[in-house]
Amino acid sequence: MSDKSYFLPVVISVLMHGILLVLVVWGWESAELPKQKMTPRYVEATLVTIKPKTVQQAAPKPKPKVVDMAAKRKEQQRLQQAAEKKRLAQQKAERERLRKLAEEKARKEKEKKAKEQADKERLAKQRQEQERKRQQEQQRQKEAAFNDALKEEEALLAAQEDEVTAQSYVALMAQRIEQNWSRPPSARNGMKCELAIQLIPTGEVINVTVVKSSGNSAFDRAAEQAVKKIGRFDELKKVEPDVFERYFRQVTLVFNPQDLRL
Repeated sequence: MSDKSYFLPVVISVLMHGILLVLVVWGWESAELPKQKMTPRYVEATLVTIKPKTVQQAAPKPKPKVVDMAAKRKEQQRLQQAAEKKRLAQQKAERERLRKLAEEKARKEKEKKAKEQADKERLAKQRQEQERKRQQEQQRQKEAAFNDALKEEEALLAAQEDEVTAQSYVALMAQRIEQNWSRPPSARNGMKCELAIQLIPTGEVINVTVVKSSGNSAFDRAAEQAVKKIGRFDELKKVEPDVFERYFRQVTLVFNPQDLRL
């Protein structure tokens, strides 16, 4: 409580004591003086009670903290351990992240190499397949050319054989015509005529004409009549159909008898 809060009550108390002292002194002097009738005077006093102002208690001063060094060191150690644990955890997380990145990079590199290898193998297989097809095509062409040449050769040989066969039958036909030929008196050595004879597969003669005359009408007519007299060449029944069609459907025969007189 401040000194100003006690000032007013002290002043009042001193004032009241002064008044009482005056009254006492005054009463003592009046006893020595001759008594005189005096009208008493009354002093009215009112006790004033002064309520002291509400004293606001000051907030107690904080007591100085007692620092617990052991606890402080323990807390510091805990914080350091926590920070170290956090740092280690971050390092571990970073290492794990780098490890995963390295694994992912290695995986992608491996996949890339595998794809490149697969592409190389695929291209190599394609080239091998193309080369194989090319060689097969070359071989096929060679075989086709060989077969064609072989067929041509076989066809040539067959044609030669057929021609030899046909010539033999033509010679046989000429022999039979000569055997059935009636020599005209005007026929002379060296005369010959060319006959066109139409036949059917049974060897039957369906027509005969002189396509090149010998220069002697009697000789020509005699050759033509000889063919008609034969009528059918039974030997031609043995001829293969394709050979008959090629050589004997229409035969051009040179009639040239060798037993003519000079």
